[in-house]
Amino acid sequence: MANLLFNSIEEGMKQAAQMLWGILMVFLKEHWFAVMIGLLLIFIVVTFKAMLGRWGSLGSFLYNFFYFGTLFVIGLIWGPEVFVNDIFHAACAVLLYPICYFLVGMILEKTGLR
Repeated sequence: MANLLFNSIEEGMKQAAQMLWGILMVFLKEHWFAVMIGLLLIFIVVTFKAMLGRWGSLGSFLYNFFYFGTLFVIGLIWGPEVFVNDIFHAACAVLLYPICYFLVGMILEKTGLR
């Protein structure tokens, strides 16, 4: 009985991930230009803030851009079911978080903002 319960929870999570991924894909297909303009405007604003000495907002933007951009590509390659996998969560904690953090640190060091 418990095994059936755990399997149904896992299957429900996979279906929820597929549904949310489908909604995201429809939204991005219909509003891709507005999303790109919005990201560009945010990047311009945080870059100006970084030039004024507040580099934390640029670092946060870059980290989130790298992290969620990587997740988006992973979702395109392996599908949304990968996001409900426990091994994937562990891999994000061990690999993706530190790599994105390191890349942002390198970028901020190279630009002289940190």
